[in-house]
Amino acid sequence: MNEPVISISSIKKRFNEVVALDGISFDVKKGIFGLIGPNGAGKTTLLRILFNLIKPDAGTGMILGFDINNQTLAIRSRVGILHEKPYFPTNMTPFKYLTRIANLYGSTSNPDKVLKNVDLHYARNRTIGNLSAGMYQRLGIAQAIIGNPEVVFLDEPTSNLDVDGREDLIQLIINLHQDEGMSFYISSHILSEIERACNHVGFINRGRIIEVGETREIIKKYTESSFRIVTSDSRKLLEVVQDIPTVIRATISGINTVTLKIEPATCNDTKEMIRQIAEEFGLCIYAFEVADTLDETYKSIISDKTV
Repeated sequence: MNEPVISISSIKKRFNEVVALDGISFDVKKGIFGLIGPNGAGKTTLLRILFNLIKPDAGTGMILGFDINNQTLAIRSRVGILHEKPYFPTNMTPFKYLTRIANLYGSTSNPDKVLKNVDLHYARNRTIGNLSAGMYQRLGIAQAIIGNPEVVFLDEPTSNLDVDGREDLIQLIINLHQDEGMSFYISSHILSEIERACNHVGFINRGRIIEVGETREIIKKYTESSFRIVTSDSRKLLEVVQDIPTVIRATISGINTVTLKIEPATCNDTKEMIRQIAEEFGLCIYAFEVADTLDETYKSIISDKTV
């Protein structure tokens, strides 16, 4: 049986009058899972509860079969975590720090190999206090995986990284899952990275889980009536399509691109109507394609639902 690596059951948490988590329940399978939601949705609160940093008002959870409230030490010996704002001893070097962490875990991982994996080996003997923000983030990833964990929790893992650094990190996560069997629980605002890395995703808003499932299945479900139009004049096309009753939402998503959502039952007729109107106004349409991205899925789930 494919038992979930994380199981969350009816967790509630309130801070005074603010409901941070409103009885959420979902399972995370082995693989790479991404939790998506706007600021204040409850992502960080849930992560803190999973690591017993704060107590839920109700509900419970399991990580690798261990209870989050009563078996914290067993959990922490089997997982790795990168918090959004990690802290490290500034007077140590990355190599010495990782060596100490590996010893605490009783891990046989080679700190030099881990530093190479996160592209930080060249700075192995610098003091941590002299690392740049991006290097600091790479050290956080190294610390999260040095103990050969079964599950790694990453909170905004690519913050402070440049484009190449983000690309390398996402590839490292994929490789660690495929080659080492590590599972990942990622919280990130960068949807393109979640889409590329995660085989399962969950959407959270206002403390409630809206959708959980396989990434491609969810994208397909919510974008079949969403389209991306590449045109000669995006502003003019936006003006004309906004007046079509069967267009639910339309936005300029690029200098020559309009993204829109159409009422599902009218897709073919509405697409033909848009082509005719564009021709009447002298607008060229270079591409008219399904907007099957996680970004568009996010807009459909978060923006178009009352939750």
